[in-house]
Amino acid sequence: MNKALTIGLATALAVLSATTPARADDEPTGDGLAGFWRQPVCRTVTGDGSVTYTRNDGRTIAPTSQVLRPVVYTTGVVALDRPNELLAMSNNQLLSSKDAGCTWTAAGEVSGSQIELVPARGGRAYAWDREGNLTLAMPEGVTPLTSPAGELTGLGVDRFRGDRLRAADGSGRLYDSRDGGRTWRPIGVPAWPQSDLLMAYTAVFDPYDLDHVVLGASNTGARVTFDGGRTWRTSTGLSATGGKVNVFSAAISPAAPNVVYAMGLDIAESEAGAPSGGRHIYRSYDGGRRFTRVVDQGGEVTIPNGPLLAPHPTDPGVLYFDFGTGWSGIGTDIYRYDSRLNRVTVHHNSYDRVTSIAFNPSNPGVMYLGVAEEV
Repeated sequence: MNKALTIGLATALAVLSATTPARADDEPTGDGLAGFWRQPVCRTVTGDGSVTYTRNDGRTIAPTSQVLRPVVYTTGVVALDRPNELLAMSNNQLLSSKDAGCTWTAAGEVSGSQIELVPARGGRAYAWDREGNLTLAMPEGVTPLTSPAGELTGLGVDRFRGDRLRAADGSGRLYDSRDGGRTWRPIGVPAWPQSDLLMAYTAVFDPYDLDHVVLGASNTGARVTFDGGRTWRTSTGLSATGGKVNVFSAAISPAAPNVVYAMGLDIAESEAGAPSGGRHIYRSYDGGRRFTRVVDQGGEVTIPNGPLLAPHPTDPGVLYFDFGTGWSGIGTDIYRYDSRLNRVTVHHNSYDRVTSIAFNPSNPGVMYLGVAEEV
């Protein structure tokens, strides 16, 4: 395995000093929410097999009452601010659990493909996909919303105000909604000149400050804004030679938004036949201005283009990512990167893929897994 690069003293101190932003006065305290939330008490999860859970980073996974039938991708699992309630997207089916993930039932149909969920205050979530479909999702049902663009690369929701949304389109243009996605207005300027942009892959929003956005794209790497798209800067550190990098996925740590993770493909390394194939997981300590390689592909670590990135909810030094495929019964590896130990650990399971991860609010050691059956 190619281990993560050594982290310097200044970097380590930056991690130790990172703190979660202050809450709004009307936000339920974390302790209060965790106090109402309980851990799942079932040994077997009842449902169609789309969602399960693990208590030990994927070493063992709770069985499900039904065997998942192909072809299914569970691309959105989120914990709500209502105690013990979760939502998940299994293909176009919205699933709901009201008992901390032990029982899952159908709650509605959502238009789109590879649909993701973003949780919001008020016991709800917003469902979106790259084709511009946008839907309000609740345990009680679904409501189609107006999309700001025909292509979306990301959706963000204000941590304190569930009706305030931000979205990014395929050109890196941002849009703002103050009424829960019913109306939108463009803000700022596109992140890239149209002549420079080949393809935008991802946009991730800081839920504590929607003006902070990190975008990933082909060739041009990543760009970041801290003023809602009025100005953008190109992220550095993604290529050792300053060459082209494809940034396929990114995630902002909910524990410390100055910590940003990304997966990128260094094109020059790939073409040169580097042992890593040019594929790396990167980490930024300054909100996305500069990145450092922390995990290389190689040995026991396989990094696909655009892997699931799931930062730990309370520890900014921990990131989960995975690799899985249904071909030849390979199954899935769930990786845990720990910056303090400078180490990646891995646990294997037989699912074709793990396509979504959420954490129990009372005990982040309980991870909910949205799984896929491909063949």
